[in-house]
Amino acid sequence: MLTRRLVVCLDVLGGRVVKGTQFESLRDVGDPAELARRYEAEGADEIVFLDIGAGPEERATLLALAEQTAERLFIPLTIGGGIRSVAHVQAALRAGADKVAINSAAVADPELLTRAADRFGSQCVVASIDARREGKSWRVWTGGGRNSTGLDAVQWAMECTRRGAGEIVLTSIDRDGGRDGYDLELTRAVAEAVNIPVIASGGAGSPAHVAAVLAGTGAEAALVAGILHDRVVTVGQLKAAMAAAAIPVRPVPPPAGAEPRMDESLLDLDNLDFSKGDGLVTVVAQDADTGQVLMVAHADREALERTVSSGEMHYRSRSRGPWHKGATSGNRQRVVMLAADCDGDAVLATVRPMGPACHTGAASCFATGVAPDPLAQLAAVIAERSATTNPAGYTGKLLGDRNLRLKKLGEEAAELVVALADGNRPRALEEGADLLYHQLVALQDLGVSLADLKVELGRRMARPIP
Repeated sequence: MLTRRLVVCLDVLGGRVVKGTQFESLRDVGDPAELARRYEAEGADEIVFLDIGAGPEERATLLALAEQTAERLFIPLTIGGGIRSVAHVQAALRAGADKVAINSAAVADPELLTRAADRFGSQCVVASIDARREGKSWRVWTGGGRNSTGLDAVQWAMECTRRGAGEIVLTSIDRDGGRDGYDLELTRAVAEAVNIPVIASGGAGSPAHVAAVLAGTGAEAALVAGILHDRVVTVGQLKAAMAAAAIPVRPVPPPAGAEPRMDESLLDLDNLDFSKGDGLVTVVAQDADTGQVLMVAHADREALERTVSSGEMHYRSRSRGPWHKGATSGNRQRVVMLAADCDGDAVLATVRPMGPACHTGAASCFATGVAPDPLAQLAAVIAERSATTNPAGYTGKLLGDRNLRLKKLGEEAAELVVALADGNRPRALEEGADLLYHQLVALQDLGVSLADLKVELGRRMARPIP
């Protein structure tokens, strides 16, 4: 089942994050870049920067903030507010946005959604809809809730889908800022009418509200703002409520600076065969980030028990006895994963080295001066992360979130298309490399390796090239 997303919205005015009630009574709540990074660290799945000033100067300020933020943000970033043309969409994407939300301009010119989707792909075009209840239905309002369009909100959502939008942010003006819960009826009506993801917005006041809208309406994501800005709740508490309601959710990451936890279940010491090597098994240490083999040594049961308990590599030598790698030199090896081979007489230790592995000062005892194949190194790292329970880092996020993985693959493909269309060779080179990386991560989820791709290409090369 696809994980549900928790999206944090930052309304930006004058370079600051503000928050109000029903789009009025605005108050300053902080710095956009700082808040975005904080919410990512706490486990938010996406960030939205919404320019509520929507003027040329405000847009320039927001794009500068987005560029500054995107350099350090690894979760998707959406920019909205004042987007009135394909050129505005392109500027937002170039500033680092993954998606662009279009609201009033789409009402005035529905074809804008189509032009943007044709140019950049539907995956980065978000239709932002602000709706207010009128009798038994809901009407679309624009201009920050000031202008009634007369459009039926459900019908307009369906039209946005037909026009090429890949996602809908649906805000209940009646509930916005009130913290009385989302408009479940509105959200359900739109989610049932369209076949693209719907992000529910407006009204979050508690973890129970978030769980309710995701469990009972068909929404694929919940947007929150004020209750986080005011520290009424944390991202962790919201996600805990989602998990408690049996809603599939991406886990909250460990605190910043925390070492990744090793999955001890991958190495059952009772299944190792120490008899073949006089009480020792061979240990191959491999860099967890590059895939490079660092060294080969030996360990007995005691050394491996110390390794498991300490999180750092311990070995045993026939000549020098037990030794803690780096205890004297400081070149320790932090353990990421331990795994036995098929015969149980050798162990693969993937580690993060804190210095050279070799006594000569070289990073690896197998350094030969031959440059490794960077694509093979990349594929090896992705495969290693895939084999690790709850892998850390951006690759781990992609491997653990199918929505994010496929979304990023589509976005990178679209960005390469834009670079090629513009004839921008440096940008095309950069985006081509990004696409290769995201392609390898996506294929890894199906067990398709770089070696498999080479075999398939070899098979095709055996046929006449058309």
